Amino acid sequence: MEEVAAEPEQPEPAPVVQPEPAAVVVEPVVVERPPLGRDAAGPVVAEAEAEAAVVDEGIRSEFIFGSYGRVRAATDLQGSTARPVNVVTYGSRIDEVSYAELEFRQRFLTPERNTSTFHSEVVATLAFLDDFFHYTGRFEQSLAMRNLYAELGWAGGLVDVSLWGGSRMYRGDDVYLLDFWPLDNLNTVGGGTRVAMGQDFGRTEIKVHAGVNRLVDPYQLQVVRVPGIEFGADDVVFLDRQRFIVSGRAEQQLWLAPQGRTGLKLAVYGESQHLPEGTQRLADGVNERTVPEDDGWLIGTQLGFWTAGEGLFAGSFANLFVRYASDLAAYGEFGIPYGVNLEETSQGASELLVALSGNLETPWAGLLVGAYFKDFATAGRESTFRDYWETIVAARVHAYVTRHIHPGVEISHQVRQHGGPFPETESYSSPRFEVPAVTKLSFIQAFSMEPSMYSRPQLRLIYTASMLNESAQRSYRPQDPRRELDVQHYLGVMVEWWFNSASY
Repeated sequence: MEEVAAEPEQPEPAPVVQPEPAAVVVEPVVVERPPLGRDAAGPVVAEAEAEAAVVDEGIRSEFIFGSYGRVRAATDLQGSTARPVNVVTYGSRIDEVSYAELEFRQRFLTPERNTSTFHSEVVATLAFLDDFFHYTGRFEQSLAMRNLYAELGWAGGLVDVSLWGGSRMYRGDDVYLLDFWPLDNLNTVGGGTRVAMGQDFGRTEIKVHAGVNRLVDPYQLQVVRVPGIEFGADDVVFLDRQRFIVSGRAEQQLWLAPQGRTGLKLAVYGESQHLPEGTQRLADGVNERTVPEDDGWLIGTQLGFWTAGEGLFAGSFANLFVRYASDLAAYGEFGIPYGVNLEETSQGASELLVALSGNLETPWAGLLVGAYFKDFATAGRESTFRDYWETIVAARVHAYVTRHIHPGVEISHQVRQHGGPFPETESYSSPRFEVPAVTKLSFIQAFSMEPSMYSRPQLRLIYTASMLNESAQRSYRPQDPRRELDVQHYLGVMVEWWFNSASY
């Protein structure tokens, strides 16, 4: 700390006459701060009241409630429940089912020290699946814990640092119209760190994470029944293979306008997965087999542009994603490899994914787009029905007739090409490779808080016609009545909202 010159002696102050003996004289609080470069100024006199100094030594806390949700009521115009119609992995979300999350966050903040604040928060997110009591009449609900973790760190200075641990959704940017995260999208139990550095021209962020999962499936977990020590039987965990996942992401933002109102960003993401070797008891209850170890990796990048604040195109953005996954990582963190090689591992499997998302905002209308191409190959030496490529393109436009009334139209087309014939319908002796395709045309009347494609809550009245080719019809089981329909209808109402969520 720089030395501060002694202040010149001051004349003796005149006696202070107190009109009330019980009155309290509040002296200014002198706070010693270390030099902060060009802002260093020695002792700082804070004209604060006594109670403010007490608060400064405490910890402030706040409770935050957040939520994401969508609830729909829809019919297929034939007296049955309308169901999503898709032949690709990530289809249009125009007809997706109900789902909701309730999020509870408790945040703690220490008093400001220099330019940074130490903070921590606990996040719990509870998800509700599509079996609501008011529809099923059954007083039960499918639940899932989507987040349960704690995070702490320092924020507000030149460098922000945070650490977290627990169970969480861990992901980046999404393709809204297709409801998926094309680059980084993990469900993990583990921990990680984040470092962010601000500059005059942009912002740099680095995130690293390590976690595990252990699926309740014989591929990773096997419980066998053995005779009890005295009587009866006991359960013994015979196979327990944790999948170990490590990921890292680096992002650089380049601001083209003050305070990042317009900018570019480039992100690079990598991931590694590993499964150890294990021993599995066979169905006869006596013999055993060795389950070989397996691993895989993933790498991808994202290029984005955005503009915010005010202006003709404020709120517009575009993102391009490219991702390549190999071996075990090609199946995803919850995937169980199929079409394995002769060594019964996933070595040789691959996935290439290219995706696009964008939003064009004007004061009169908005346009959302989403698209991706995916090429997936199993580890088997020959192409089969399980090898495929697929693609979808979707666009939605809304006109802002008034501040709250926004009629719109959405159109999408999706197609998948399999590497082999359908097992139930064709044979290899006379192969006929199916190419299922679906085109959807939707008419939407939306009511929103503001004229924006992302304004929520939003209520929508929707009619959708899904037109299927013959291959798409044959993708249904022979006993499914929908196999005979080349056009499927959807008429319904949907509400969607999000606010104060740590994941959206």
